[in-house]
Amino acid sequence: MFPLLLSLWVSLGLACATMPPAAVSAPPSCEQGALLPCAEWGAQLLREGDRPRAKEAFGRACDTGDLDSCRTLGRLRMEDGDLTGAEPPLLKVYETGTPAAATALAELREQRNVGDDARSAEALRREALSALSPATELMYTMRINLADGIGHEVSFNIQPMIFRQRTVSIGVNAILNPESMNSELNGFVTYQHYVRPWFIPYGKLMTGSMFDANGSDGVNVGGEVGAKLALDSVGHLNFAAGVSRGSPGYFSVGIGLDGILALYILAHM
Repeated sequence: MFPLLLSLWVSLGLACATMPPAAVSAPPSCEQGALLPCAEWGAQLLREGDRPRAKEAFGRACDTGDLDSCRTLGRLRMEDGDLTGAEPPLLKVYETGTPAAATALAELREQRNVGDDARSAEALRREALSALSPATELMYTMRINLADGIGHEVSFNIQPMIFRQRTVSIGVNAILNPESMNSELNGFVTYQHYVRPWFIPYGKLMTGSMFDANGSDGVNVGGEVGAKLALDSVGHLNFAAGVSRGSPGYFSVGIGLDGILALYILAHM
């Protein structure tokens, strides 16, 4: 009995010894197209001064969807004078709607300056600026009316990204002139031009209804020109002058906030 058990034990040991070892998965490497290792390897190569291999590593990471690597690759190629090679990775980031990518693409086309590049670069810079503005705004304005003294205005407007820019906004405003008890309720459309991140001149057309102490007093039409002094997407100061049937002439100063932020504050008051 014992020899039989010993024979089985030895056979089992030999079988285990001859079995191939369990496969150990190799750690991901840049050569295999892994995302983070390629980006990290590219950064390491860049610190060591090996720009050609760094660009190759960032290119592999970009191919797998790492937008930071795409942005870095575009910058490296621009610095090396490869403007043609820099455009595809920057375009890949630009298609996500990132303002910084629009600025980088504008810089590339300004450097290249072929055909419509100058015009395209200007549009891209305006796009980057307008993308920083909020999609909605709530604004309070104090009006200095030439006929009715001090008035008050509250307005809400929506600024969609039309053609990748917030150049057009639509909204409604309500105006009250306490001295005369005249008021207005208007809809408006505005065109705004992004000159600088903080300076946005605009023109506004509005129409609606006028009211006096006895009720409706007819159709109101008017216009306004002004400028916003903006602080990115948080808010802005507003300075304007305008005229309408309900307000024969006025100057105004106001403060606007991101519509979502303003509603959040109001909800917690």
